[in-house]
Amino acid sequence: MFQKNGIQYVTTDFIIIGTGITGIRAALELEKHGEVFLLTKSRTEESNTEYAQGGIAVAMGPDDEIDLHVQDTLDAGDDLCQESSVRILAQEGPARIRELLEWGTAFDHQAGKLDFSREAAHSRHRIIHAGGDSTGREIQKSLTRIVKGLPSVHLLRSSFAQSILVRNGICTGVQYLDEPSGKVRQLEARAVLLATGGMGALYPSTTNPSIATGDGCALAFQAGASLADMEFVQFHPTVLKLDGAPPFLLSEALRGEGACLRNAQGDRFMFRYHSQEDLATRDVVSRSILSECRDSGSATAFLDATVIDSTTLEHRFPNLLETCLNFGLDIRREFIPVYPAAHYMMGGILADCEGRTTLPGLFAAGETASNGVH
Repeated sequence: MFQKNGIQYVTTDFIIIGTGITGIRAALELEKHGEVFLLTKSRTEESNTEYAQGGIAVAMGPDDEIDLHVQDTLDAGDDLCQESSVRILAQEGPARIRELLEWGTAFDHQAGKLDFSREAAHSRHRIIHAGGDSTGREIQKSLTRIVKGLPSVHLLRSSFAQSILVRNGICTGVQYLDEPSGKVRQLEARAVLLATGGMGALYPSTTNPSIATGDGCALAFQAGASLADMEFVQFHPTVLKLDGAPPFLLSEALRGEGACLRNAQGDRFMFRYHSQEDLATRDVVSRSILSECRDSGSATAFLDATVIDSTTLEHRFPNLLETCLNFGLDIRREFIPVYPAAHYMMGGILADCEGRTTLPGLFAAGETASNGVH
């Protein structure tokens, strides 16, 4: 470590920006090969991961197959996905889930086996979940617990990355603001991984936390790396829209359990838009809701979860139920006003299946990357 012009310089092996599931998982792998600095502009647990409700799609059920998972994903992506990337996702999924189980992630079980549910665009029950509707929080908790115990991983909280350092066309590190001290610091490393998540907070209504502002894409672009498919931003169709309540994601797992959409007249409408009705893909359902609201002059559509048994709602969606009750809405008896909101960045920093960007030494993974999966 040394100082120059008032800036503190530190040299290390690897730098990761972002502490959601992507950044933490990468740190667990990289610490086997050297020292890792893990930066987050907020607290360690604050990321899109923490707010992920429904679960993870993985072909591990008795009636499921890898090829089915691949085909469902390609169909949902209107054949715009890169099949080789999708196949890696589907093929490696089971091993990653077994890994999480070994690390103590408490996925929900039924009769001693993983409990699989269904979500839109999937032809099988292949969604595993934790705490009913707190899957992301459970995964974040288990991975963070492990990484905090690793002496070669250094967590830098409240550290805002300002720029990617580039020398002779190669990424060499990161300059960041240490917010508690107000000082600018510089980290140099063998490689930098951007795992900064999405950009939902750029929209007036989003399911993302306020820190999801697309920082990774901005850093990469300013450093000269290529971006791709930035026009593809996924809107989640069923987000709570209630006076006095913030936008709150209502997992599509609700529709997987039988909940249905209704218009201002109380009529079901998805059958008019798609053969899969309420289990159509998010883009189809979002456009259908917009169409119904436009035609009726209503500010919202409604999600009817009253058709689901109360015991199932209480067991499978405890966080969702409690949140709605806190705003005076009992979803066991009342329709839920919903409207689409920005949810997931499908494009991002152009990266290959190894996470390599077009700038040598700079890598990208997770939501901030565009690697052909979405």
